[in-house]
Amino acid sequence: MNDPSESRLRMAAHWLQIGRPERVLEELQGLSGDAAVDFRAYLFRGAALHALDRNAEAVDVLRDGLALHGPFPAMLHILGAALRSEGRLPEAEAAYLQGLSLDPNDPDLLIGYAHVCLTAGQAEKASALVERAASHAPESAAVSAARAQVAFALGKDRDMHRHSTEALGYDPEDPNARALHGTASILTGDARSGYQSLASAAAAQPGDADLRAAARDAKLLNHPLMRPLRPFARFNPLVVWVGAVAIIYGLRIAGLAPLSFAFAMAWLAFCVYSWVVPPLVRRWLNRKWGA
Repeated sequence: MNDPSESRLRMAAHWLQIGRPERVLEELQGLSGDAAVDFRAYLFRGAALHALDRNAEAVDVLRDGLALHGPFPAMLHILGAALRSEGRLPEAEAAYLQGLSLDPNDPDLLIGYAHVCLTAGQAEKASALVERAASHAPESAAVSAARAQVAFALGKDRDMHRHSTEALGYDPEDPNARALHGTASILTGDARSGYQSLASAAAAQPGDADLRAAARDAKLLNHPLMRPLRPFARFNPLVVWVGAVAIIYGLRIAGLAPLSFAFAMAWLAFCVYSWVVPPLVRRWLNRKWGA
């Protein structure tokens, strides 16, 4: 005869694996007796609460589980992620270090610790942790995604695009990989692919306001009226401005005053266009998106 509690734990694991955290909590509510305090019950409940952004509750559940069952790497990994989401970085670091003391080569723990370092602005340390994870899990979507995040933090746009494309290759439907790929595509000048990936990620996570805003910005870049501005999107505006002024005065010094004047007028028209058109297009898109 099948144990109903064991069946509930298996179903909770299934719902967690396919990204249905609310169903995980429903299954776990029906547990009783020893099953209610099984280490898997704490692990699955903590992971589901974290997935639902109920991180303070997740921290409490996971710490109760650790107090009852002792150190457990998977539980420490989710605890570290929940603490990082809460902005409690020293506690998150302590959780990951405790997990790594049990299993120094666990890729999930190494990547989780790398995310803490990225949040703290320690990109070089994060890079070392991700490469250490890669040495133990070279063909991992999580490693590719983490490499893309490190590349973004280091300002290496092309590396970010390469790694995010790898992550997308492992799971084309993963919204996090799509968000990374969309950002990298825009940074490397491919606004069309950037919008497609960001729009797909935003559609998969409708509650994520940041993703929705990023997709809207990408839509703005793809509008036909924005095409004249697109070549300059990747450059520092101050550098472009200084370059234009240098050209104007360079032509004048070279004795080409009419050409200098024509370039100055064209540059002024371009500046006015860049000041007027984007806000108008953004306002129209915001109205269309209901923002």
